[in-house]
Amino acid sequence: MRTVLSKVAKRSAGPLATLLAAPLLGPLAVRAEPALPGDVTAYVTRLRDCNHWGGEDATDAARGRAIVAAVKRLRCDDAEADEWTLRRRYRGDPAVLKALDRARDADS
Repeated sequence: MRTVLSKVAKRSAGPLATLLAAPLLGPLAVRAEPALPGDVTAYVTRLRDCNHWGGEDATDAARGRAIVAAVKRLRCDDAEADEWTLRRRYRGDPAVLKALDRARDADS
């Protein structure tokens, strides 16, 4: 395998280099969204996980216990209050408010 790659690299260093570099250049070509604060990112992930577990069916007792444990571990019952805390904290940050809106609407 190594000899095949060596031969290809010798014959076509330009295209191969371009091909290998393309993944590195991709992020530069796209305007990145502003980074969200860590607590907002954690909340959005948590809400997604709560929505997942909330939609699961308890097909047997063990599955029911797993669902209850996940909902408790994720503190899904506190999600709404936590969202409003974040909304107050970041009320002047439109990117955060938009992310919170999208996270809430994702379940609808």
